[in-house]
Amino acid sequence: MIYNDLKSSLMSSAFEPGERLNIRRLAATFDTSPTPVREAVMQLVREGGLELRPGHELRVPILTVERYKKIREVRAPLERMATEMATPLITKETLSALGQINERFLNAENAGRWKEALSLNTKFHFTIYAASGNEILVAAIENLWLLVGPFLINQYPSDNHPHDRNHPHLHLLDALHRQDAHEAGEIVLQGLQKGSSLIIEKLQRNAAYPAAP
Repeated sequence: MIYNDLKSSLMSSAFEPGERLNIRRLAATFDTSPTPVREAVMQLVREGGLELRPGHELRVPILTVERYKKIREVRAPLERMATEMATPLITKETLSALGQINERFLNAENAGRWKEALSLNTKFHFTIYAASGNEILVAAIENLWLLVGPFLINQYPSDNHPHDRNHPHLHLLDALHRQDAHEAGEIVLQGLQKGSSLIIEKLQRNAAYPAAP
C-alpha cells in the first residue's frame, strides 16, 4: 500500500526535512498512476507527515527544535509503556530477530550509512512495541514518529554517539532477555533522551538549521 510505504519512509528518515516531493516522480517509483499517490500524500498531509505549500508545493515539514521537544515529551511515556508491556510477552524468536536487526543497525552506523541505520533503528523499536499486543498504543507511537522521523537525521554524524559496546540497544536486549520490564522501559527512556540531546546539541553548535517559515 502506497500510504504505508510513504509513512514508513517518513518515519525512518528516508526523506529529509524540507525535501520537496513530486507526485508524478513518486508514482513512477511505485509504478502506478498519480491518483493513488495523490490520495496517500493528502492523507499524510492531514496527519502532519507532509505539508502542501502555496503553489501546490509538496514537501517534508521542517520542525523547529521547540516543536520537536514537545513531541518528545509525548513520545517518552508512551514508548516506555509499550516496552514495559512487551517485556513479559516477548518471545525467544523475537529476541533473536531483534539481535539480528541490531547487528545490522550497528554495522550501518559504523559504515556511516545513516539512513539505513535510522531505518533499522525504527524496525528495532517497533518490533518491541508490536510485542506489547496493544495496537492502539503502537499506532499512537507511529503517528508521533511520523512527525519526527525526517528530523532524526540530525543526530548523525556525532562524536558523542555511543560506542557499540555501550550502545543502549545492547542494554535493552539484555533487560528484555531477563524480562526486567522496569529496566527495559528506563533504557528506552534514556535512549530517547540521549538521542534527542545529540540532535539538539548538534543544531545549536552548528546554528545551521533553518527556521520553519
